[in-house]
Amino acid sequence: MRAPMKLLLFLLLPLPASAELYRWSEAGSSHLSTVPPAWYRVEAPARGPRVVVTEGTRVLDDTGLPMERRLGLRAPLHHTIPADRRPALNGTKVP
Repeated sequence: MRAPMKLLLFLLLPLPASAELYRWSEAGSSHLSTVPPAWYRVEAPARGPRVVVTEGTRVLDDTGLPMERRLGLRAPLHHTIPADRRPALNGTKVP
């Protein structure tokens, strides 16, 4: 009887979610999504409204910043992401 109770308790506990959130304003309204807007690119300047990308309280990208600074925000992430799962920049894998 204890095993089913432990399983039920485990299933009811909230688990922390980790996802990138994209935030931008367009036509007077704010948008918040886990899917980036069509104009957003990690490796290139944005050609649309400013996009701020966060994960929890950490800012991962902000298209209002210069490119060097934007890439610097994401750089520490490459130490925690396995090499074969890192995002491609300019069509090549990041070492």
